[in-house]
Amino acid sequence: MARQYIDLLSSLPYLANPFVHRRPPISEVQLQRRLNMLEDGDRKTVTNLARIVYWGRLELNDSDEVIVREAQRLTQNIRPPDMREWLFWRMDFRTVVAALRRRHAGQDAPAANTLWGFGNHVRQIERNWSHPSFHLESRYPWLEEARVLLDAGDTFGLERLLLSAVWGYFSRQVPDEPFSLSAVWQYLIKWDLVERWCSYDTEQAKIRFDEIVNSGLKQPLQELRKIA
Repeated sequence: MARQYIDLLSSLPYLANPFVHRRPPISEVQLQRRLNMLEDGDRKTVTNLARIVYWGRLELNDSDEVIVREAQRLTQNIRPPDMREWLFWRMDFRTVVAALRRRHAGQDAPAANTLWGFGNHVRQIERNWSHPSFHLESRYPWLEEARVLLDAGDTFGLERLLLSAVWGYFSRQVPDEPFSLSAVWQYLIKWDLVERWCSYDTEQAKIRFDEIVNSGLKQPLQELRKIA
């Protein structure tokens, strides 16, 4: 058990449910300073993982092939079994969401020889492109609700649903070693989820506030109180 992991994890504040608290208990600057306790190799590992795993990198974009290749490379190099398992789960999740967004945008099923997704469900999704949940609803119970929210254009509800699913998964995981790089990475993933949701929630509240103010305050004052 490396002393660096004990010192680092013991210095980090508890991360509460992001839907209850409006801001992370530690800032990004403070967190990065704490990560200096890690050895160079460990810092490089978590930095590489951040490029493909953290919430802000979940959007469907033109770099899907790059992300898939990076995920393939990382799964070959990551040794702790728990970290490999979490990486595979996160990339499976990303692939399912990417498929939903591709289909919603009117795209056809990806060709079998294209690198658009990563993990256990790529071929099943391609074969079941026309099925509402790709026949994955038993594994991902949130899929049908996500599809409905996406079709309705409810980006706020969709973001909350997806983030809640990821938060729930990583909150249930127990690292093989309580003080390890796996435990550090689990903390970083959860911190990123808290930070992303708080930022998104604040942004949406500002948009809603501006809409109410620009309407000439014709709506009741209780509408303002809801987002205060």
